[in-house]
Amino acid sequence: MLFQSPLLRSIVQLHRWRLVLVYSLNLLEELAYLLIPAAAGMLINSFLSGKGWGLAAFAVAYLGWQGTATFRRILDTYVFSLIYTQVVERTVSHHKEAEIDTGTINARIELLKTVVEFFEVDLPFLVKSLLTMFGAAALLFFYNSKLALVCIIIIVPSLILNYFFGRKMTLVTEKVNNAYEQQVDVIETKSLPEVKTYLQQVRRLNIQKSNLEAINFGLIEIFVFFMIVVSLYIICKTPELNYGSIVATYGYILRLAYSFDFIPHLTARLATIRDVIGRLGEVYEG
Repeated sequence: MLFQSPLLRSIVQLHRWRLVLVYSLNLLEELAYLLIPAAAGMLINSFLSGKGWGLAAFAVAYLGWQGTATFRRILDTYVFSLIYTQVVERTVSHHKEAEIDTGTINARIELLKTVVEFFEVDLPFLVKSLLTMFGAAALLFFYNSKLALVCIIIIVPSLILNYFFGRKMTLVTEKVNNAYEQQVDVIETKSLPEVKTYLQQVRRLNIQKSNLEAINFGLIEIFVFFMIVVSLYIICKTPELNYGSIVATYGYILRLAYSFDFIPHLTARLATIRDVIGRLGEVYEG
């Protein structure tokens, strides 16, 4: 398991309450965001009925989302800059004692940014995407159960395809990080042909990694496209929906569709983080 690694476990233990606070704000932010389509539907129905009661619901949802997001962004910089500083200090100290060469140390300091970004960006992105996915599906089921089931059935094959892309991404990521650790040694040879060969190798590997993520994203979006089209057809064939319900239903279809955008990005990031913690795990063992 990812969080059984000494590196990630150490970060969680040392900064437990800071991470709890930041992630709690992320959850509140996403919950407020998730309620916006329903609140917008209430606002439309209240306007059509000549009453303003829906404005209060929309204001709470929208301003709660933006207010929480603003405070969370302020806190992010404080917490994750502190985490990065501490893990770099420990890594440099350990590698100096172990007499590891400067080129490897420099490369691994750069790789540590990936570890901190995992906590700052990727993990919240994963949690919020999963919350949006299941929350939007549940609320969509409330408005139209048939529509929710159709959406889920259409999107499942894309998750199976993502599994195979993830395995390929892991292999390519390992090669990319191996190349970065050799960078200083290659430059120190002062041989321009060797440097040129090295740079071309890194370029090819990065292109291969980027192409895998792009193709994975493109295939998932094909399934998302069909999900949206089929959903709109079902909405048009459901006469009992009022204007507010139509807006809310379509809003949750888009929320569900966009929640799948995280899958290709997260697959690439998880491949990177697994490789990095494998290289730096010895720093935090014991």
